[in-house]
Amino acid sequence: MFPEKTQAKADGGDSRISCAACGNTHSRSTSKYCPVCGKLMSEDYQPLDAIRSSYGMQRKTLTIEKRAAAASPLSLFAVERNAMSDTAWACVVYSMVPYLGILFVPLAVVIGGIGYAVARRQPQLGGKRIAIVSVGLSFGILIVQIFLWWLLYIIPEIGI
Repeated sequence: MFPEKTQAKADGGDSRISCAACGNTHSRSTSKYCPVCGKLMSEDYQPLDAIRSSYGMQRKTLTIEKRAAAASPLSLFAVERNAMSDTAWACVVYSMVPYLGILFVPLAVVIGGIGYAVARRQPQLGGKRIAIVSVGLSFGILIVQIFLWWLLYIIPEIGI
């Protein structure tokens, strides 16, 4: 199932080596690296060899440069954004669910207000507009949700 490093005699009497990573046979028994995938011929098969050879990453180490790590701290996201404004927008989207969405309306208003305050304190993060839109839409959605709950109450009473 897995290719192994083997030496076999060919018809001409020269020894051939099979690469453990890609399975390709090579006529030079003295070669140090596989000419196809670049794996060190003295190493045995490792589970990630096929993936590493397909990306041409044999003999390359995956390290983080010390210069880059010291220059800036590692960030979870590539772009720094106002997380509170994004959370308020998510609450607005969740509040559009009929009937149960009314639970998210107060969250959207409060978190949108916090997102606006964060945007005022740290303007480089942005998110001021989305926080204002989140608060405004929350009140509109609140009106629609209250109407839906009123319909749920009034329809059984009138017998429709």
